[in-house]
Amino acid sequence: MTQLIISISVWLHALATVIFIGHFILLACIYIPALSRNGSALSEISKRSRPWMYASLLVFAITGTYLMMIDSGYLGFMDFGNFWGVVMMLKHVLVFAMIGIGFWFNAILRVGPMMSSNNPEQAIVRFRQYVNAMAVCGVLVLLLTALAQVE
Repeated sequence: MTQLIISISVWLHALATVIFIGHFILLACIYIPALSRNGSALSEISKRSRPWMYASLLVFAITGTYLMMIDSGYLGFMDFGNFWGVVMMLKHVLVFAMIGIGFWFNAILRVGPMMSSNNPEQAIVRFRQYVNAMAVCGVLVLLLTALAQVE
């Protein structure tokens, strides 16, 4: 039964990764360049993706906590006495930075609703900055995840 729970946790964690990080990579590489003159389309993509982003963050938190606690490299809370612990700490700092960036651009600057206004150019520039920052952070999170697999 334990192996089944681990397998399901790894699968859900990977699925959440695809949804969350993949969304920002696709936005940065495909959607924004193709739709940069259509602020309302980008705003709609942003609005429709929000529940998926929140759900993937919830799945990350649940499965990530479980997978971290069962990993042989986990030495205990705030114990960074091995390479795995240091890499996981850096990964979690980046994940919290991504949450902060998302809060800043979405809740404070309100970039999404600005894109469907009469003058969306500035909002699209800000949205592009946000998406690029999230895509870079996401790629770094994936790199740190791969590094954590090295024993």
